[in-house]
Amino acid sequence: MTRRYWNINLKEMIEAGVHFGHGIKKWNRKMAPYILAKRKGTHIINLTRTACFLSEACDLVFDAASQGKSFLIVGTKKIATDLVASAAIRARCHYVNKKWFSGMLTNWSITKTRL
Repeated sequence: MTRRYWNINLKEMIEAGVHFGHGIKKWNRKMAPYILAKRKGTHIINLTRTACFLSEACDLVFDAASQGKSFLIVGTKKIATDLVASAAIRARCHYVNKKWFSGMLTNWSITKTRL
């Protein structure tokens, strides 16, 4: 996998509504390396590290797409449904934007035939 430069800007991430953190009571100990600070009962996620991992994910998707692999884009929240549909149609990908049925990934062979 070759590294590419993706212009991921922290200010744009914040404007786009990137997730900042969770309440301290809801945390998973495996998330400790990704937590930047604790403020007012909330763990604040390290967005710099998030941007780094997002860049790696972009490389992975770019490489997979260049090999002709197909993708399933999922976004079932009401705000995301139209964006997911339009992005998936532009990218010629399958998408789920209404309801996620349990077992969709574990029964992938059946799901794949119905897409």
